[in-house]
Amino acid sequence: MEISKNTDAWKKLLRKHWITLPGLLLGVFLLVWSNFLPPKQTSSDTEYSVQYYTEILEQRITALCTSVSGIQEAAVLLTLESSSEYVYAQNTTTSGNTAGAWDYVIIRQGEGEEAVMVTEIYPKIRGVAVVCTGGDSAVVRQTITELLSAALGISSNRIRVAGS
Repeated sequence: MEISKNTDAWKKLLRKHWITLPGLLLGVFLLVWSNFLPPKQTSSDTEYSVQYYTEILEQRITALCTSVSGIQEAAVLLTLESSSEYVYAQNTTTSGNTAGAWDYVIIRQGEGEEAVMVTEIYPKIRGVAVVCTGGDSAVVRQTITELLSAALGISSNRIRVAGS
């Protein structure tokens, strides 16, 4: 008789807390799953990040240039102003009408501490050099220069196009 009483007690408990159990299981799943996620990018990866950003932009510019009539092949060199800039979360303390000290928001991860990054500001483009088939033509040079100036938001004096 006791076994059926225990079973009835479990059934009542499950009926009463039917939402809690899936939430608890989801929480355990997320905790386990987070161990399999790749680690967050740290500031020591800045050089790799900028190099990757540059390569992606060069590939996109190359694809854009080769889609212009009269250009079959293009090589692109992109230069950047600086490396990426990181913006971190800050707390401010105020007393009266004046703002006080600015402190970064720090979180603990494992045994270490880390500032909370709000955003990463990618570096600005300094200039673009394009060597392409048909680059000897004034019309092609003008078309590429105007296209890249509009697409990248830089002035035309920062863009050079040459023929191959």
